Amino acid sequence: KLTPAFSGNLDHDFKGAEIVVYRKQDDAAARSAVAWDDQNLYAAWDVTDNTPWVNGATEAAQMYIGGDTVDLQLGTDPKGDKNRGEAVLGDLRLSIGNFQGKPTAVLYRKVAQNRKPKVFSSGVVKEYSMDFVDVIAEAQVKATVREKKGYVVEAAIPLAALGLKPEDGLALRGDIGVTHGDPAGARTRLRTYWNNQHSGIVDDAVFELQMEPKNWGEMTFK
Repeated sequence: KLTPAFSGNLDHDFKGAEIVVYRKQDDAAARSAVAWDDQNLYAAWDVTDNTPWVNGATEAAQMYIGGDTVDLQLGTDPKGDKNRGEAVLGDLRLSIGNFQGKPTAVLYRKVAQNRKPKVFSSGVVKEYSMDFVDVIAEAQVKATVREKKGYVVEAAIPLAALGLKPEDGLALRGDIGVTHGDPAGARTRLRTYWNNQHSGIVDDAVFELQMEPKNWGEMTFK
């Protein structure tokens, strides 16, 4: 539990939080940390990338297939079945990217009581509906780019927007990761997560969007 000030230095800003390291390639390695206070959930990503923070999506909801993004997935119901193959009520995905020059956070819920639905399609799945997809206008996001080396993204997301009520000892299932795009930023070419290793599929807008809670890890709030 802490309230970080965003300086672009993950180790300094999130000092005391556990930092996880994950990679599929040395030139696409990532480090992440998560923290919380009474108002916000905070997350940070330090990403190695020789074409950093480029995303060519023409719609915010499509950034996850349009190049570089950072990603947080969370099941906010502690009683949820940890082996569930599909997202249920309380499960969410937060995707943050550089949308037309502005760091933008998009929230996805497969099942939601507050509905703002959107249908996605791919060559394999013609219709995949999500109950809620929208930009979190209240999110505070800072992106610090290291030319030809990588970038750091730090985000503060209001707990109310996530439907999250953290407390000491709360354990939830979730995951954190990044996507890397091609040099032109036209398409995502690599997906890397802390816990989910079933992330090799690209070129399919539905499979790249779906949450797989059974492949998440455990996050404990302290």
